[in-house]
Amino acid sequence: MSPVKTFLIQILRAALSALFVVLCSRWMGPEGRGELGLLLFWAGLLMTANDYVGGSNLANMMQKHKPAALLPISFGWALWIVASAVATLWITQPSAKMGLMLGFISLPLLLLSIVYNMHQGLGMVQRRNRLQLLLEALKLIFLVALLLQTRDFTLSVGTAVGALFYAMLAVLLIAMWQLRKQIFPALMAPERPPLALFSSGFWSQNGHLAQFLAYRLSLYTLTWFSGSHFQAGIYANALLIADTIWIFANSFGTIAHIRILRSANPRFQADITLRYAVLALAGTCVACLMLVLVPVNWFTAVFGAGFESLKASVILLFPSILAVSASSLFSHYLHAVNRFKALFLANVCGLLLQTLLGFFLIPKLGLPGACISANAGFVLVFLLVFLFFRQSNTGAHFHGKFRLSAVWRIV
Repeated sequence: MSPVKTFLIQILRAALSALFVVLCSRWMGPEGRGELGLLLFWAGLLMTANDYVGGSNLANMMQKHKPAALLPISFGWALWIVASAVATLWITQPSAKMGLMLGFISLPLLLLSIVYNMHQGLGMVQRRNRLQLLLEALKLIFLVALLLQTRDFTLSVGTAVGALFYAMLAVLLIAMWQLRKQIFPALMAPERPPLALFSSGFWSQNGHLAQFLAYRLSLYTLTWFSGSHFQAGIYANALLIADTIWIFANSFGTIAHIRILRSANPRFQADITLRYAVLALAGTCVACLMLVLVPVNWFTAVFGAGFESLKASVILLFPSILAVSASSLFSHYLHAVNRFKALFLANVCGLLLQTLLGFFLIPKLGLPGACISANAGFVLVFLLVFLFFRQSNTGAHFHGKFRLSAVWRIV
């Protein structure tokens, strides 16, 4: 499990993911990009609900329980969530189009998330990373293939949804086949699930739900106040760039999480968290400085007309980007040591602050108001998770010299 290899794969994956969004932005414009972003918001919300049972707590539980006690209930929960959401939209919406598109995106997404967490629990991080990389490549392939089938070569939201569906379905089938020795026997002979799967998942996922809403709720709020998807499309691309910069924290956080789960040494757990937090923050600072040097016309050249304010929005989000890059490692620590209530409290406080400021600032300032609100919420989350980390590790400090070679040896 090499951090260098993980980081390089994450870089390539982020590049392919960004290319998919760039093509969608250029071919659909801010309005279509905003509509797709809002649809992905609802799909992500369903995935967050699914993770109450089949989320990261599933990876933790696999250290103590058999797949037969965990997977049947996880898959069943995912199917129930998708069916309920699609049925609700089918009944309440004038058109069934929204429900069908949400179902096409959500079903393979939820099942794939469960399989990814199986890889996490089994320590197969590199295999999961390769699957995620394959998914991004297939998204591009299917997007271009479906576009070439249209007569006028125009991209609609439905075409983008079709590309996502086919790509996720293909990777899901491959991932399930790779874990066939765990998945198929478990589904054929299910066992009674442990109650801890629901209790730990409840507290773990409450924090993730608050975190997800903090990342994406402004997409809905901007659309609601403005009456169009235009500003939401710009904000969605600003979040895409932020997600790309967060690759440092995501890579180191994933590795640190697994190492903390597999170690009973509190000193080691605290040390690897601090070291990786410093590395993630340093890499994020460099990425932000490089982004400042990029001319504005490069953003419109890449994303197309209508995204002239994208660079200013991303720069305005720098406090959020830096806060998340630092807090990610401390959040992984709290999750790995099962301090779910502390993580939940931090994320809820950040969400409440961001939401309250958003309802005040977004009607007055629009997109800048959403960025300022996000900054306040994410900085508060960082302060709280760091305080909770220090509470458990009052004497935490670097043991030995801080050298990159020493960090690689930790892994």
